[in-house]
Amino acid sequence: MHLSMLEAHLDTTLATDTVPATALEKSGLTPRDYQLALFHQALRSNSIVMLETGTGKTLVAVMLIEWFAQRAAVGSGRRKVRVFLNNTVALVHQQARVIGDNTAQTVHAYVGAMGLEEWDETAWTRTWACADVLVMTHQVLLNALRSGHARISDIDLLVFDEAHHARGSHPYMLIMREFYDHCAPHDRPHIFGMTASPLNAHQSAQESVHHLQASLDASMCTVDLTADQSSRSKQIAGSDQAAGPSAMCYEYALPPAFAPTPLTTALEAACGSAKVVVRGLRIAPVILALLGPFGVDQMWLYYLRQWHRTAALRPAPSRNAVASALPDATVADDPLLDIAYLKSALVLARAHCGALLDTVSDNEQMLVTETVVHPVPQLCALGLHRRPWADVRAQLSPQVNRLLGILLQWRDRPTELRGIVFVSRRITVVLLAYVVTLIAEFDFVRADVLLGAALKQSGSIDRPIRSGSVRMANQLTLADFADGRLNLVFATQVAEEGIDIQPCNLVIRFDMPKTATSMIQSRGRARMPGSQFIVMVPQVDPELKQSLDVPASAAPLVSEDVLSAMDADASELIMSESQVMGESQPLPEHQGSYTDYLRLVCLEECLRDWCHAEALANPTTTTDSTNIIVSSGPVHQEYGHMHYNLRIDDSPSTELEELWVEQGDKQGRIYTIVSTQARITYMSAVPTVHSYVQHLPQDQLCKLQPIFDFEQVVQPKQPAVSKTKKTKKAKIPTHNALFRCTITLPSNAAVRRVAGPLMPNKRLAKQAAAYRTAKKLHQLGAIDDNLSPIADPEDEADQAANKDTNAKPTESNAKPASRKVKGTRSSTDTYDIAVAPAFVQPKALSQPDTESGEMAAKYSLRTWHLYLLLLHHPSTDSPSQIVFASAHRMPADISVPLFVNQFNTAIEPRDTSATIFQPKYLGSQVLDQVQFDILVQYSSKMFTRIIFMMLSWNELEVGSLLAPLNAEGTGIDFEFAQSCFEDRSIVYQDSMTDYSSLVGTLIMDALDHGRVKIVEQICDTIDIYSDLCAYHSKQASSDLAENMQSDDMDLDDGSMVTKKKQKGTKTRLSVKTMAKWADVKRINRIRPAREIATGVPLFKVRNISLVYNYLNIVPQSILSSTYVEDMHETSNAAKVAMGTAFPDGLYTSPFFCAREPMDLATIANLSLLPAFFMRLNQLLLAYEVKKKLALPVQVQTVREALTSSSANTDVCYERLETLGDSVLKYIASVMLFVAYPDAHEGILTTRRGRIICNANLFDLSTRLKLPPYIISQTFVKRDVRLPGHGWHRMPFIPAKWICMSPFFKALSSTESSNTETSEDVKALDDADLSVPKKQLPIEPIVVGTTHVLSEKTVADIIESLLGASVCDSGINGALEAARALGVVDSAWTSWSSFASVWRSNMAARKRKMAQLSNMRTEMIAATAESQEANDLLQEMKLDQSDVLFGLDLSVSNPQSGLETQQYKSDSAGLSDMAIAQIEDTLGYMFNDRALLVEALTHCSSLDVTSSSYQRLEFLGDAVLDFFLTKRYYDHQPPLNPHRMTLVKHVAASNDLFAIILVCNGLQKHICHGSVTVRDAIHDYELRLKHARKVWSQHHSNEEKDHREDSMTMERPAKSQRTSSSLEKFPIDIYSDLPPEVWDAVRAPKVLGDILESLVGAVFVDSGMSHETAKSVYERVLSPFLDRFVDSGKLSLHPVIQTLLVCQGWGCDAVSWENSTDSNPLEYTNRYVCHVVAHGQRISTGTGDSPRHSKYNAANALLTAIGASAPNALDGDLNAVHNLSADKATNGKPGETALDKLLKPICTCAERRLAEAEQRAAAEEEKKRMEIEQNNINGGIVDAEDTALATDVKMSDNIEEGELV
Repeated sequence: MHLSMLEAHLDTTLATDTVPATALEKSGLTPRDYQLALFHQALRSNSIVMLETGTGKTLVAVMLIEWFAQRAAVGSGRRKVRVFLNNTVALVHQQARVIGDNTAQTVHAYVGAMGLEEWDETAWTRTWACADVLVMTHQVLLNALRSGHARISDIDLLVFDEAHHARGSHPYMLIMREFYDHCAPHDRPHIFGMTASPLNAHQSAQESVHHLQASLDASMCTVDLTADQSSRSKQIAGSDQAAGPSAMCYEYALPPAFAPTPLTTALEAACGSAKVVVRGLRIAPVILALLGPFGVDQMWLYYLRQWHRTAALRPAPSRNAVASALPDATVADDPLLDIAYLKSALVLARAHCGALLDTVSDNEQMLVTETVVHPVPQLCALGLHRRPWADVRAQLSPQVNRLLGILLQWRDRPTELRGIVFVSRRITVVLLAYVVTLIAEFDFVRADVLLGAALKQSGSIDRPIRSGSVRMANQLTLADFADGRLNLVFATQVAEEGIDIQPCNLVIRFDMPKTATSMIQSRGRARMPGSQFIVMVPQVDPELKQSLDVPASAAPLVSEDVLSAMDADASELIMSESQVMGESQPLPEHQGSYTDYLRLVCLEECLRDWCHAEALANPTTTTDSTNIIVSSGPVHQEYGHMHYNLRIDDSPSTELEELWVEQGDKQGRIYTIVSTQARITYMSAVPTVHSYVQHLPQDQLCKLQPIFDFEQVVQPKQPAVSKTKKTKKAKIPTHNALFRCTITLPSNAAVRRVAGPLMPNKRLAKQAAAYRTAKKLHQLGAIDDNLSPIADPEDEADQAANKDTNAKPTESNAKPASRKVKGTRSSTDTYDIAVAPAFVQPKALSQPDTESGEMAAKYSLRTWHLYLLLLHHPSTDSPSQIVFASAHRMPADISVPLFVNQFNTAIEPRDTSATIFQPKYLGSQVLDQVQFDILVQYSSKMFTRIIFMMLSWNELEVGSLLAPLNAEGTGIDFEFAQSCFEDRSIVYQDSMTDYSSLVGTLIMDALDHGRVKIVEQICDTIDIYSDLCAYHSKQASSDLAENMQSDDMDLDDGSMVTKKKQKGTKTRLSVKTMAKWADVKRINRIRPAREIATGVPLFKVRNISLVYNYLNIVPQSILSSTYVEDMHETSNAAKVAMGTAFPDGLYTSPFFCAREPMDLATIANLSLLPAFFMRLNQLLLAYEVKKKLALPVQVQTVREALTSSSANTDVCYERLETLGDSVLKYIASVMLFVAYPDAHEGILTTRRGRIICNANLFDLSTRLKLPPYIISQTFVKRDVRLPGHGWHRMPFIPAKWICMSPFFKALSSTESSNTETSEDVKALDDADLSVPKKQLPIEPIVVGTTHVLSEKTVADIIESLLGASVCDSGINGALEAARALGVVDSAWTSWSSFASVWRSNMAARKRKMAQLSNMRTEMIAATAESQEANDLLQEMKLDQSDVLFGLDLSVSNPQSGLETQQYKSDSAGLSDMAIAQIEDTLGYMFNDRALLVEALTHCSSLDVTSSSYQRLEFLGDAVLDFFLTKRYYDHQPPLNPHRMTLVKHVAASNDLFAIILVCNGLQKHICHGSVTVRDAIHDYELRLKHARKVWSQHHSNEEKDHREDSMTMERPAKSQRTSSSLEKFPIDIYSDLPPEVWDAVRAPKVLGDILESLVGAVFVDSGMSHETAKSVYERVLSPFLDRFVDSGKLSLHPVIQTLLVCQGWGCDAVSWENSTDSNPLEYTNRYVCHVVAHGQRISTGTGDSPRHSKYNAANALLTAIGASAPNALDGDLNAVHNLSADKATNGKPGETALDKLLKPICTCAERRLAEAEQRAAAEEEKKRMEIEQNNINGGIVDAEDTALATDVKMSDNIEEGELV
């Protein structure tokens, strides 16, 4: 809020109430008078409150926050927030709690660890809208302002805690200069700063105050320091500091000249080259003088602990490496050498320090050494080795002994001790804690340390004693100190400011404070009454002491004699320093002296004097007589304008240099982005460049960083003209030494090298160069408009949605609702099933009804297309002909394959080939209503005899018909269709007594749903009223009941297993006669009277065993055991059909059956129709997809691509989906590589992931409406119907449709207790089944109209169609299909278009960069047009030489964009001979050798003439992935998808590629600039060489010669570009290479990447030629795969085999448990993996990585159980279960080793049994509920026995059988 807007409200506030009504009401605190006075002053103007620590500055800030919050609540302007800035993370959380506890505002805390750098503008807008107060670190706000995510105009109050930091390049200063100064005055926030002291070591008190006022544009104010001391004590009594702590200076003697310790000498001799030892040797002299020899030894122990921790976290150098160092190793960073040095150092330390070394482990337990438990386990363990002070006193420095003497004064009152010892060095802090803990006299001290976060560039390994992060360790330490578990803390300056440590009563400055502010703040830590503040100073020379002018406020100097007299106990222990120590040596420079202390005291007194002078000059008295000192406004404003308003930093420098910078840069060069208002300045450019580089793709072997090179330019001194607004031109001498900084970015950056302008010092030269670099990165699109690296680009729609800053912060957008991930198996949906257009009847027109006159849609004359079907079952002698009519014409080339011949037992071996059935087109014919009715009834009756189920129809939807062929063979025989099934009279006749003529004939049995059966025998001795149990006396009642069920031999679900459904057992036990069974079967209406039926014999019949599912190949083992029926057998032999449920046969009665007019051969032939129709519909759907998308694929292949595994048919899309996945990756990679020439690999990978992810593929598939065409339903006989949606299945066949009986009658009231149900049965018997289903008395069963699909299945169809296109049309057809499916844009018409667009894009990229290099304008933040701004524009012009993009910017041909130019390979470190060797190896000569050099350039390379290989590796990875997938797709015999993925995972592994690269010698040509990369490659070469040598020694020459000699290298002549003429190079580069060596020797990722990038380079250089890249693949990779992968040498992976073995045994509770080796000296194989089954470890393996330890653990288990691994390509996976077993004993089979291992622990069998029982119970309950629901809806209930209702429900699950 602008100051002028506060005036009116300020007067009102002061007149009514000094503090807002709700302020501080939550805490109940009452502000003191001086706090209220400061609050009033802060409201009047921007203010900086200067008060000592603990006097309540934060309370004033809280009142201000509450005042501004309440004022904003009643305002109507734009919403603004209050921001509270802190210097540390700990202060953020502390101040957030204080503000939240004392105000009614919503407070949010933000620190960098929250990942704020990933927030976009939407997240920041939501934050701004949801909080009233934002407490954050200064860097968080600065980053948000620089990136444009926050606006300083949206802040009404900006609070700076510890405001004295606002100088130089501190974020406080940058916020003010970069944003506050450039904000409109009325939009600027109100400023409030808090500090304990504004003093600066490089300035006087007055200059320090003026500097701080100018920096924050605020006035300094404080309480009148000239007031009476008693009055002041009364004022601040409420803040728990009635008087400041008593201060004293303690002298200590200068340290003697200690000799190096023996441990130091030994470590220098044995491990002097180790990095940690070098660091220790460098700091040892300082520690020796500061702490003494005892402290140096503790330093070594501490460093060894940190060294050990670092080595344990480092990746193992090799899998088989020994722990000893190589004799010729010279590199200090060698991991093997580092490990060897560490082991040697541990041995030496143990020899010199003994048991103390054992306390460095991280695994210390909590030990109790005192009555109070020490909270730090390691220090607690150290306490067990305490020694008397007298024993180590001579080994301690005088300063440490003096500190111990001070602490010893608290021995008698340890519970009162709460002390902080401030030390300057981090290592000294830790060592002092060690020393105090190890001396016996200080067992009352429980110490810990407080350390700040070390700078990354410092490389410090100094860590807190506690484990965990520094911040977490500090939080625990402060909590323990506050609770009394700790009573002494050794701290660095991190504890000086901000941290609230209330119980502290002792503060010791072990090292001299560097600044007066540091002294004041550390003194303020002592807040308890009676506190002490002690400063330790070196011994002062007596003569000097007499001559010093000691200020009155200086602490008294306490000598050693005075200290001894103060404490008698201490005097007994403290000996004279001169008696123990030898000649003294000077202290380190950082220690300071007594005069330095006096200088700091003088600065503090100067500040008091200035305050007194200000109070006299500007007297300000409040209403309560509190004197407020306010600095004069004009002074600091003028000072700020003169010196600081335009400054960039605050380092000590001359005024002339500052003016030169001011003159040259004016307003600091600000590059503003208009859309977001993000800004690039000199100070922000360096972190922006670093952030961009850190987000570039990089591997684990190198950490990318920008490189800054400086050039010094010496110029003669010349007078320069400096122009200011108030003065005229003045002569100022310029510098004769200027600096230019050149920034080199990694090889995968958008800009490679940028040169900055000349600057007077290196710091400004670096900032200016970074400014240019950041600006170019934005102009090239490498960083976005918020200055964030572009790593996850979004499309325009997403960006627009994300930038909706007007959205209100609701619950939904604050925390998005969780949902299932799109495109996964868990996400399912229901989709309609598509109907082939040939079976869709045209929409009927509305016609008037003849009876009601209402308009209704009716069948009208339509044209039907007739096809002749020739069906021939292998069991029949001749085929059958039938006409099939469709509503529309089908494609002419439709061929229907069915696997019919496999059931022909006469053919040996079995014929599993498909038989092609092709409909013959007969023409078209118009059918009227009568003809249509005849054919639909004929079709329904025909299907009744085929599948024994009745079909109803809707005449408006019927799209297919069956009809008999006329005699001419040209059309339909309507007369036969109408009359063939008219005679349905029952077999019984009054005059007929001999039924023997019926033996061998076919009948339709009404007792079994009209099933056609063969009469085998006439049973004259029994009739329908005979007791069957008595007739079959040999059968018990229970056996009879068990056999009274249906026996369907219908092989309709592909499983070929006989169904035996046991339903209604109780009902069947009560049935003993055929008459009773007729009641159960709902045909009692045709049952004759008892007198008529008595004596009429029963027929013994058998079922016709028919197979319906010819869509798949049935395994021989299943086929031979189920289908042995001879269809020609119709003799009178009493032979029971195989699989019959009744040993004595099935029976029926002449009253319940009718003669079947069709013969057995015709029925057998027509049994092919269900499978034929299902396959025909599938093919027509595939044809429709092919036509709809214009796919260059055959219909049969499209059918395979659309068929899911749930269809259980002959094909499945999974193999094509695996191939299509690689095709999709291939095409998407090429498209992205070409379309985005400036994007690095990370961006390309992200965009490719968005294209090929299942979520995107699911969207494409649904957009193309493909789910209805997916073939997912399996073949089920009861669901079979004619094609189209017009046919439906009825739950049962009415009796009149089976046989017409003269005994047909209506049910009497005595026969049924359910009249309504009886009427329904009668209505169904009389119903016209052609009416719409909703008008039928019983609802028909509608199936096959919808199916449930997972989203992954829907997504997979896109990939399977791409795979199908590759199979039929090659890679060109795949591109055409990808375009049709929407995967790529329609502009990509051919592969040649990729090459042309690539060339044009490269030309455009060169032109763009050239244009950027010639830019003459900049965006500058200037308030008005001025001559200075124009001069600045001219000064900022860049030469072309300033920016280097890594490629030639000349464009000779604007059309092609390429210039024919020979690449200069010398600049990249590759000679012509090396390039020729690489080309010979690849068998390809490059047209543009720059691509070859790029393919070999690692991202760490410093060569600016070439880019990184990462883009080419991105492309080559996709190319090789496709080649390998196609290789194993075409493998014979065909591999299933699982095995394809398994083998391809090995063939495309980085380790395998690395072997090929190294064996071909290509690793020698890699261009890199990393020692780590070099060492990793060298280490891999050594390990691979060692593996080959060991394998060669253990195998004879015969075994080696047995391998194929297929790897002889063929190299072309240099002058040839193709491999048409090749010469033999008889070198077997793979000799002595162990099989599967890639699993034994781990390779660095860079090696495999290089091979992929080389293939990508060939692909690009050849003009995106698929065949050229394939030739390189076949030359370099194929021979290796033929020899080591495809030749039977690739065994099943041990991890996969372990899972298969255990699951095959029956245990599925196998998992993996990872850990690390407990041996602290084990580094090479320190990863441990356990195979765990049911929580028990059954095998263990170790390795140098988690992956290898898992591999070894699985291998160990397989070895232990004696399992042999099958071949991964074509091995029998079932063989993994053939484990050797012990000998059989007592007739029991022997146990295998796996049995002995798993039987005692495995409970999977019991669990599965329990789960199966639960599922069965749930299924039964579900069926029971369905039956009850059917009863409610009007089911049929038998009148005589209600229990029979279970058997008579018209349910889809009823499968009734015959009665015995």
